[in-house]
Amino acid sequence: MTAEGDNSVLMQKVAKERLAVFSKLPVNRDLAPDAASTEYLHDLMNRRENTLFMGLGKEMAKAGRAGMFEAWMLHESDRVQAAAKAYGERVISDQTLNVMADAEESLKPILHQLHHLYLLDIVEKNALTFITNDLITPQFAKEVLEMSREVCRSLGPHALALCDAFAISDSMLSAPIALDWVDYNVTDNQGELD
Repeated sequence: MTAEGDNSVLMQKVAKERLAVFSKLPVNRDLAPDAASTEYLHDLMNRRENTLFMGLGKEMAKAGRAGMFEAWMLHESDRVQAAAKAYGERVISDQTLNVMADAEESLKPILHQLHHLYLLDIVEKNALTFITNDLITPQFAKEVLEMSREVCRSLGPHALALCDAFAISDSMLSAPIALDWVDYNVTDNQGELD
């Protein structure tokens, strides 16, 4: 496998590049914790990214030039992966906000709900990181879970329309190898489908 095929290696590259140019992202300390607020949840993305990259930077400085490789690869590997992922997730949220700003008015409510669900999902999946870094409380994590269920329920009636909006045909969803893998591999199809 090449380095480019390994997501962990890609994340290391992302973290290295980001750390080299990192400057603290702005945060709004005036925002009260509110699972219903996409503004607050997006701000949490900035806070998490700041926390992870500042911590990573401190550890790399502490390791010094001689110990940097060992620290990066052995001692800080989890933080490297988490920081890179936090960066990517925050960029996705930023870009979603940009798209929403230019979207047709009729699409903005559903895009807002999808963005809200995305942010809730990130906090839910990374609750331990948020809690252990004092970014949220355990009670807020419970509120996020409840709000996530509520947003999912509200999106339920739109699920088919949202899926249809991608215009993914049934043939695109079907993988011939999943139907009869023996027959599929009888000939060298060079990765092409009939």
